[in-house]
Amino acid sequence: MDYLIKTYIDACTPELIKCGFARKNKAFVRVVNDVMQNISIEKLRSGRTCRVRFSIVPLCLRIEKEYIADGVYSRYLRQFELANSREYDDWEYDPKSEESMDKCVLEIIRYIKSYLLPLFDRANSCKTALPELIKLEKLFNDIRLEGLRIAGREDRASPGAELNLIDSVKYYMALKIGDYDFALKSRGALLQQNVDAYNSVLDMGFITEEVKRRREEGIANLREDVSRLERRDEASIRQLITENEVYSFSNLKAVIKGL
Repeated sequence: MDYLIKTYIDACTPELIKCGFARKNKAFVRVVNDVMQNISIEKLRSGRTCRVRFSIVPLCLRIEKEYIADGVYSRYLRQFELANSREYDDWEYDPKSEESMDKCVLEIIRYIKSYLLPLFDRANSCKTALPELIKLEKLFNDIRLEGLRIAGREDRASPGAELNLIDSVKYYMALKIGDYDFALKSRGALLQQNVDAYNSVLDMGFITEEVKRRREEGIANLREDVSRLERRDEASIRQLITENEVYSFSNLKAVIKGL
């Protein structure tokens, strides 16, 4: 294990273990109420930058084993504060300088203590996490826009960048807490995205029958999700949530046992 990763793990372990997290390789994970929370580090660009990812994932999303430590559905810790022109979601350091790497880890720990742990404590269930994630997306977008303003650059993001409606995390949280209006908006947006992408591929003419079949099947499944929400089929929604949570718990047994 190289110096940066070892220093990061040594620094994070006492802070996170006392908060109920278990370590899985380079990630720290905990299950609280009906969500899984994790934080992990990755090195980029030949070891000169690193990025710290975090996520809050509802158990009813159907968590696979590889989701536990791999940062699926992640956001980036660096985005809590305005970055300079060279940084956006990562930290730079000198891989030949232990002092530089120590400073990098200290800054990461500051972010974890100042921003991430308070967020995790507030977003400790689907009911509390959904509004927290919505606020977080707006915060990150506001910080991004301020960075562009300072740099004198144009915002080229798509309309609605302050809220990602096609995010599966928020969709399943909305299902769990019975916010079917939000869930319907979310699934409707994902359906429209898939239909637009499919039509674009058809217009280009480069599509195999197998790809066409898979895309049409996916669109049909999304249409059924939308229909289920429109008719408020709560029985099938509750069944889906229960089945997914049972599946997630089975894959999280080792993590839960270690808590």
